[in-house]
Amino acid sequence: MDRFLIVFRGATIGESEGPRHEPARWDAWFSELGGALLDRGALSHGSVEVPSRLLGPKISSSAMSGYCVIGAADFDEAVRLASSSPIFDENGSVEIAHLRA
Repeated sequence: MDRFLIVFRGATIGESEGPRHEPARWDAWFSELGGALLDRGALSHGSVEVPSRLLGPKISSSAMSGYCVIGAADFDEAVRLASSSPIFDENGSVEIAHLRA
């Protein structure tokens, strides 16, 4: 079993317009992952980007909104597990990275 980082992007947490963040749906999804969920991570309420050491932070254009770590046999299984994430109902997306041991 390999480890995969799922980064949630573009959720509408805290926005007055658009889909609402529903903590209960996230709790249910994390529970559905069962033993595949290795680190529940956290959801964020905004992010900043630091493009270089010489420039200060700016509001992130990627809208990172949280992360978790799952165990899966391969990318296909990781994608399958991530595909039911509530982030898609919040007009967001995921980025999945294979973590080295």
